[in-house]
Amino acid sequence: MMKDFNITRFCAVARWDLTINRAFYNKMAMAIAACSILPVLFYHAIEMLDKFTDSDGVGKSYSSFLMDLEFMSIFISVFSGIALTVVLGFMFHNLRNRQGRISELTLPASNIERFLWHALVVLVGAHVWFLMSVALAEILNSLLVWITFDFGDYEYVSLTAKVCENFYSILPTAMVFDEGFHLGAYVAIILASLLGVSVYPLVNAWKYRHNIAYTILFYILAWLLMLVFLSACAAFASFCSWDMSWLYGSFEGLAPWSLVLIIDVHLACFLYVMWRCTYRLYCKAQLTTRRNP
Repeated sequence: MMKDFNITRFCAVARWDLTINRAFYNKMAMAIAACSILPVLFYHAIEMLDKFTDSDGVGKSYSSFLMDLEFMSIFISVFSGIALTVVLGFMFHNLRNRQGRISELTLPASNIERFLWHALVVLVGAHVWFLMSVALAEILNSLLVWITFDFGDYEYVSLTAKVCENFYSILPTAMVFDEGFHLGAYVAIILASLLGVSVYPLVNAWKYRHNIAYTILFYILAWLLMLVFLSACAAFASFCSWDMSWLYGSFEGLAPWSLVLIIDVHLACFLYVMWRCTYRLYCKAQLTTRRNP
């Protein structure tokens, strides 16, 4: 049994997967690219139509366009984020049917080599393609802006910068620590985000088909159970007249850097356990089971 990692076999797995699943990857790539390019095309098509049908042929001002650019970037960010999350649910797409499992499990490669390749595709490849799609939308938008606004002088605002700001803007909202601990808080938010989306590969390793629906159902049930649990704890504490000031006082006694460090370490441990479980489930894949017929 091959347990070691060999770069030659890893590259062979990559070539095999990209060749066999070319049509599947093309569809995923077009879906991600569409989230970035179609909003630009639709907006400028409507803008040009309004300009040509306007009585004076002026159309919108450039200042109005800047406001629309903000909404365009939000649209791209939201739908691209959804698409990238859904891609994680197709990490083990080869295992969806019996023939795919036979091809996957009989490859002359170790589990770690196959697993790392699938992880590389959904975690790195999809995000690199997303950035390339945004760059292509940027070029298209700059060309259409140049045409729409009569080839005049204007201060061009980057669509890519706006999209990046949308993704980055969620970080400062969670800054509850002083200026000296921003880095640790950023790490905590990134780890929490990775922990949230890592549920998709975990469920995919457990259930090969319809796993995205199961993941969404899991999120709904988890949030409901957590809400019920917290409500029950609050009601029980209120009924028993417990004084919870000692709990808040224990946190207040901790230095901010130590509290951030504790949060980061726990999140990193949870993330490691989740991906470890994902790998273990992948290694136990069989041709047919009751859960995956």
